[in-house]
Amino acid sequence: MTINIEHSRLYKSEGVKLLYNNSLPGILITFIASTTLAFTFIDNNNFYAKMTWWLFMTLVLAIRLIDTHMWIKSDAKSKDRKDWVVRFSIGCLITAMLWSVYAVTFYPQFTVEELSSTNVILAAMAGGATSILSASFLLSALYNIIILMPMSVLLMLQPEQYKINLGGLGICFTLIMIISSARSANYIKEAILLRYRNKKLVSSMEETIRERTQEVYVISNIDSLTGLYNRTAFLSAVEGIEREFEQNHIAGFSIFFIDLDGFKNINDTLGHNVGDKVLIALSTRLKSFIGDVNFMCRWGGDEFILLVKESSHAITSELAENIIASLSLPIRLDDQTIALNATIGISVCPEHDFSITRLIQLADIAMYSQKGKYPERFAFYNLELEHNLRRKMTLNEALKGALERDEFRLVYQPIVDATGQIVSFEALMRWRYQEQEISPVEFIPLMEQSGRIVQVGSWVLEEACKTLAKMHKTNAEICMCVNISLIQFYDKGFVNNVNRVIERYAIPGHLLHLEVTESLFQSEQMMINEKVSQLQQCGVKFSVDDFGTGYSSLSVIQNMNIDYIKIDRSFIQHIEQKGLSIVQAMMNMSNSLNFSVIAEGVETEKQRQLLEKCGIPYMQGYYFSRPLERANAFAYLSTAIAEESSSEFA
Repeated sequence: MTINIEHSRLYKSEGVKLLYNNSLPGILITFIASTTLAFTFIDNNNFYAKMTWWLFMTLVLAIRLIDTHMWIKSDAKSKDRKDWVVRFSIGCLITAMLWSVYAVTFYPQFTVEELSSTNVILAAMAGGATSILSASFLLSALYNIIILMPMSVLLMLQPEQYKINLGGLGICFTLIMIISSARSANYIKEAILLRYRNKKLVSSMEETIRERTQEVYVISNIDSLTGLYNRTAFLSAVEGIEREFEQNHIAGFSIFFIDLDGFKNINDTLGHNVGDKVLIALSTRLKSFIGDVNFMCRWGGDEFILLVKESSHAITSELAENIIASLSLPIRLDDQTIALNATIGISVCPEHDFSITRLIQLADIAMYSQKGKYPERFAFYNLELEHNLRRKMTLNEALKGALERDEFRLVYQPIVDATGQIVSFEALMRWRYQEQEISPVEFIPLMEQSGRIVQVGSWVLEEACKTLAKMHKTNAEICMCVNISLIQFYDKGFVNNVNRVIERYAIPGHLLHLEVTESLFQSEQMMINEKVSQLQQCGVKFSVDDFGTGYSSLSVIQNMNIDYIKIDRSFIQHIEQKGLSIVQAMMNMSNSLNFSVIAEGVETEKQRQLLEKCGIPYMQGYYFSRPLERANAFAYLSTAIAEESSSEFA
């Protein structure tokens, strides 16, 4: 029942639209037909009557035209009112009546031509009404009956046979038009219903599309894990912030580049499932800092970006501290507690730049420069940070082909005993790039980070042993110290490579000293001990460089049977103050743990004398010699040998 009522309303609503939309052609045709008929057969006898009829017809058509215009101009809601159908139907039926009036009134004066013309016009009007008025079967049927039946009945009553035939034909034509009207009306109803169903289907499809579009939006704009914006959506969402600043609606804004410290270790040790839970927990904490005006996204991995409509350093610093404090709180997952820290880089508009993409880059630079520092875990961007980063990137790129371009070389710094005689040389790497000498402090860490230290370290070992082999011919007891990176120890071929070089240049193993830093003792002890032991079996000696500044585990040193300890230059520089007691303590330990001590960084005669009093057996530093080029090292060694020979001869 509800569906039938709905369909009935639909038919009426759509029917009114069809009637009025088709009315203008009908009115125009009626006007042309009535004008043609009235003025074609007008004469003195019927002039006033036909003019009166034509004026009435024109007036009705004008009124219908005005009514149609009013319907067109009315709003969509008003077009469905019932009175529109009544008004339209009255206008149509009055028009039909006027046609019948013409036929009946002027019939007695008809000539054969006018009779024929009138019948043709009435039949044409009836036929046209069948399609034009098809939206309403009742109106179409009444229109046909009114316009055709009076003339047909009148003709049927005439004595002439052809008129009787014409009358019968008119009645039959009326019935046919009524049947056609019924079929047209049914067809229109079916078309309206089909259109309605299609409209509902389209509406349903549009709703489905809207839902799917929303789903696609979420998939493409929202990070599925954290529920924050992803990178693309964030950049799109904050475009308006730049415009607000340009239009002076806000004084400025800040970009926070947030990176989690130690998150990779969680993924590596506890698995990615736990890592995802940690990200979800920390993202929930970060959401509390978004507020109504800030924007945040997961930039990627364990990196987040927060845009704050604030440019004050004091306010942004306080916010950064609060974020770090929140992220540093322990996370409880099932039966384990996880704690992380965070590092934040901050860039400010308009202080640093105006473009959001550029400010993100600057905040990233500030974060990277601050990474791993404590207690300050956030930093504001400054030009020096970017300069340093660009220099690192440039050098890192240049390092890729430095070995092939022969940009590396070795210099050699002598190590002397207590009598001043040379006992060994330390091979030190130098890099000349674009007519500049790059400090090892800069390029060694870059090579370690990229892993190139393995290839370059192998080259250093080869070059140092080649030099040692030549020096060995001059002085059979001269040694060569080569610095080894922890990363080289992790290389599977490291031990074999050392043995290969020793055999290739026929060097006694005890003349090769490998220098390591204290960071070696923080690594996998079983693997390190095994490799050190294998090399010591070949006679290779080990020394610990920069001793006292790092891990300094004496028990580990004892277990590894370290041969030499190099006292860091920082203690030698302050030997006249507290450094002397530290040097004496190291000498005492060396006697107990059976290793020798080398003091590096000796620069003055006073330092040499104090070290000699402490019993330091070996020294190295600018006081004795700066690092020497290969040829100069050979010359220095030859001179020292000559002086030693002269002294013995004397």
